[in-house]
Amino acid sequence: MRPELTWGVQRVRAPAAWQNTEGKGVRVAIIDTGIDTGHPDLVGQVDGGYSAITKSEAPEAYQDDNGHGTHVAGTVAGKKDDKGVVGVAPLARLYAVKVLDADGSGNMSDVIDGIVWAASNDMQVANMSLGAPFGSETMQRALRFAKGRGTIVVAAAGNSSGGPVGYPGAYPEAIAVASADSADGFSPFSSKGPEVDFIAPGSDIVSAKMGGGFASYSGTSMAAPHVAGLVALSVSQGWTGLSGPDGVMAQLKKAAKPVGELTAEQQGMGMIDAGKLTR
Repeated sequence: MRPELTWGVQRVRAPAAWQNTEGKGVRVAIIDTGIDTGHPDLVGQVDGGYSAITKSEAPEAYQDDNGHGTHVAGTVAGKKDDKGVVGVAPLARLYAVKVLDADGSGNMSDVIDGIVWAASNDMQVANMSLGAPFGSETMQRALRFAKGRGTIVVAAAGNSSGGPVGYPGAYPEAIAVASADSADGFSPFSSKGPEVDFIAPGSDIVSAKMGGGFASYSGTSMAAPHVAGLVALSVSQGWTGLSGPDGVMAQLKKAAKPVGELTAEQQGMGMIDAGKLTR
């Protein structure tokens, strides 16, 4: 059996926040390949969802048929039950927004539809562990709509091996997350650039595997959900306040610390410490 606490969840010091908050009731959309709602670490954690591919909110429509979204979901809100793996915000409520198919691919219009669904359905956080080398005016409008509705979008910076940040992460309306390894080094696969806001664990991350059990994946896709979980902890503490997503961003900045000798383009404002998000 894998240990409950993975190195990534420990590195962002999630347990330091849990005596004050575990993200209870915060609505987090996983905009991805769906979620395996039957996984032991995710049973009872998913309150609903939507398939932008079939335009359906039926539970069978947003089931994961790839595995990527399930792994991401486990990092955000895997159950805290002394077995399996625990997420950064184990009492957050998950919503599976399926925009990618069994091959992990999708089209821009479905991704945009997923963003709009999340915002229209009052998601407080949206994790987007996906990206493309180009954006679109329509996508940015969707992100602006989401921010206006109070939805905080966290996106993977991309896996371009030091190349530019992908979209939607490159847009200012999204929080872009680069990847670190367990030695606080910059993961060689990670994208970098002035659009990077934070860095988080993304190399060799163990989380829920579709169909049961666990898998170790690497990518900025694994880094982003650590930050989405941290955002959920912040939201649960009331940091949205009168300034909405900007209020949460201000708290994330205060809780972040630069890592080692990494440049700002590699790490943005650094690694967020969950213990500094609570009051």
